[in-house]
Amino acid sequence: MSTTSPVTTATTIINTATPISSSEKFKNADNHGDYPEIIRQVTNTITHIEQLEFLLMLEHRAHALSMKSNFGAATQEAETMIKYAPTLPQGYLWYGKVLSMQGKQARALKVYQEGLIKVSTNDLAYGQLLQAKKMADEKNNQHFDFVSALPLEVKEEIVKLLSEEERSNLFDVSTTWSQWLENCEKAWKYIYNDHGHDGNIAVSQVLPKVAKHINHLTIPATMKEVWLKYLELLENGHFRNLKSLKLTCNDEMRKLTSNDFAFGITTTIITITGDMIPNLFCANSVMSLMNGFWKTRYTLTKINFMFSENGSPITITDILFHLPYLETLIFVVKDPLADILGELETLQEPHRSLIDLTLSSYPTTGDALKPLTKWCPYVRRLALEVATPGVLDIVNDYFPNVEMLGYNYYFKLPTLHEVLNQDYNNNEPIIPIISMNNMYNKQEQGRLRAFYSNNGGQGVPGDAFLRLLQKNQKTLEIIHANMTITKQQDIDGEPYDNYRPDYARKAASVVLNLDRLQKIMFWPDIYGVYEPFFCRMIGPSLKYFKSVETSDLFAVVDALISSQQILETLGFAQIRTMNNDLEHTLATQCWVRLFNNYAAKSLPRLNTTKKLRNVMLDYCYTISDDILDALADIKTIKGLSFQGNSRITRQGFKNFFTKLNKQNVQITKLKLGGMKDVVDSNTLLDIVSTVENLEVLHLNDLDGLTDNDIKALVHIAKKLNTLVVKRCGVYSENIVAFLNNTNRQFKYMKIIEYHDDDEDIFNFDFDTFN
Repeated sequence: MSTTSPVTTATTIINTATPISSSEKFKNADNHGDYPEIIRQVTNTITHIEQLEFLLMLEHRAHALSMKSNFGAATQEAETMIKYAPTLPQGYLWYGKVLSMQGKQARALKVYQEGLIKVSTNDLAYGQLLQAKKMADEKNNQHFDFVSALPLEVKEEIVKLLSEEERSNLFDVSTTWSQWLENCEKAWKYIYNDHGHDGNIAVSQVLPKVAKHINHLTIPATMKEVWLKYLELLENGHFRNLKSLKLTCNDEMRKLTSNDFAFGITTTIITITGDMIPNLFCANSVMSLMNGFWKTRYTLTKINFMFSENGSPITITDILFHLPYLETLIFVVKDPLADILGELETLQEPHRSLIDLTLSSYPTTGDALKPLTKWCPYVRRLALEVATPGVLDIVNDYFPNVEMLGYNYYFKLPTLHEVLNQDYNNNEPIIPIISMNNMYNKQEQGRLRAFYSNNGGQGVPGDAFLRLLQKNQKTLEIIHANMTITKQQDIDGEPYDNYRPDYARKAASVVLNLDRLQKIMFWPDIYGVYEPFFCRMIGPSLKYFKSVETSDLFAVVDALISSQQILETLGFAQIRTMNNDLEHTLATQCWVRLFNNYAAKSLPRLNTTKKLRNVMLDYCYTISDDILDALADIKTIKGLSFQGNSRITRQGFKNFFTKLNKQNVQITKLKLGGMKDVVDSNTLLDIVSTVENLEVLHLNDLDGLTDNDIKALVHIAKKLNTLVVKRCGVYSENIVAFLNNTNRQFKYMKIIEYHDDDEDIFNFDFDTFN
């Protein structure tokens, strides 16, 4: 691969003279007094001069950019010159020169050849094009290619450091590079098309050679020419190892991929957004896409369709029919579910592979959902967004194998293996998998193990929720229940004074045997019925307890203490500010009593298998320095989360971590967010310096942090291996570059500058990062 020395001056000769033919026509018109012709000829001449002047300025800027080794920008300038004046030689001469400076002689030859076709042979610079092509041809034949001498592993490491566009351009460097790249699986396993128009075009041009290697693919759907190229190859079966496909617009693609990386984490999904439907999804393209799915049916197992416009051209039947081995389907549309089901009878038999189903339709009703229970009976993970209350009974009665249910939960549900009891997976299920003969019949007992409702907003209907708990009480392990005001209660003008709903009597009298329950997070209902109901669920199997927007802090604390149960994770969120000093005093006494109780249970002499490991106090506005002092006496704590302003002082916060350190409390996981009056850059560094065993750190919405602050804390926290920074005013590119240049081995890093709509502030779980 040759490397030509950069030139020091621009050498292209631009002919700024007025064309002879125009000058003669002007004189002839002047002699005959043809004033309209004079105006036309002068206008053409001025346009020609302006065009040449513009090209000259572009060339000067391209030259300056190339001298700074900014070849990407210099290339764009040359392309602009060609687009502006495709029949003039200047753009082709400079484009070829920039390529030649990078050692890309083969591509330079193509550019010069294109120029020789487009430019008139009468042009004064035509000879320059011929000479430039000859020199590029000589360099291409004479250069030394060291690639053949490199070990295989070295070449693979080189390719991993290059962008997709650069990898694609290497096909033009030499025959050796081209032959090796065509057979290098690692170079093409992941293609994200996230380097703009030129990068997308560059990758699409080498697709016929590398499509067979691609496992995970993203296509920018706003580029019709790129989309059609990929669609053609998909339909013809070139992507024979395809596992993951994303079809999305450029803006969404940047949001998903920019500065957001996790080591060892891969996804296998297809995403198609509605932005490209009007332009790209005609009847023929839908059929081509379905034919492509059929060609990849043995490898493609996960699909995500997201249509932002009404009138989805694709139905659920289309997908299930063409992908009989599909395991995960995410279908997000603005149409009612009934309109996008399709003719399910076409399937002829139930889909045997689909186990993970997410539906977001407007709306998802119980009547529309019921047919899917017949044709998708093996679904184990079911997420229903924009769902009406009727779907709860349909799932409860007719989806016989669902183990995880999301009801209007607008964040991504955890995967089954991330949150559920692993022992359950290694043994026979408590409730056997329902056989084909029993499908579409009302089930007497459920297999639901995890229930997630939405965070905030409108709650779960009480009666349907109780029926769900009763039918699945033998298997439930996780309950995530928002019992705040429902849509119907809001319509009816509730809450009413001196009114008790029907579910209040049932909740007070029902007896449940939830001996597998490990995790509860709940919002109380508007009548205060469900808070004591959830507190009665605190039993020997429970490990995680979190109360959000509690209506009676004192009653919840009393229940926790009187249960005599030791939890592993204890959390409170959205505890309101008290009305006066007396209430603040009582609340402080309540918190201190709770933490003193756990401190006594954390003494070394007590040999217990369960210990309080994690404490989360998020947006709890009654927390003060005195409460932190009591919390610091719990010697078993490993993880802490503090979010939102409270009555904590900056010095009190520092003293808290100092006390933890002196008492040899080994904090390994820490989350700090939205504490602008408590945590500044100096306080953060002081805290991190006292947490010697810190491994996991989450920072969000902390104003005033700089790139140097993040670098300093990484330097201080020697054992840090997981770092998440969201909306802290730091520049992700600088942080990522710094982390990549360290010798530290990080398990997970995520740097986000913008608002993260997928962030679930209430359901943060330290166990995810074990």
